[in-house]
Amino acid sequence: MTWDQFTRLLLDKYIPSSQREALRCQFEQLEQGQISVTDYKARFSELFRYALMILPTDAERVRRFVAGLHPSIQASMAREVEMGTDYQLVVEITRRIEGYRQRGREQIQQDKRT
Repeated sequence: MTWDQFTRLLLDKYIPSSQREALRCQFEQLEQGQISVTDYKARFSELFRYALMILPTDAERVRRFVAGLHPSIQASMAREVEMGTDYQLVVEITRRIEGYRQRGREQIQQDKRT
């Protein structure tokens, strides 16, 4: 038995289909908004298990993850989506981009003070 098969059996047994459907809808509508990439990734991963049938491939998972990112980060990720970059690497790249942008904002704030 594969992990995916086990997960589906477990979900079928312990989580009612109506609740799984509600969680799937939350996943489909998930966006980063004002939260950090780390928090977005955690919520994405939490809800992803209810959407395995919607996004069966890593490429589709990456596409959906990027689609929910803040637009300023999302625009920087177009190449990774097209190149078929691995999900874990996409997450790491988005964290770096967020860090660069945060440091840039802090530098602007510091420059304004001086």
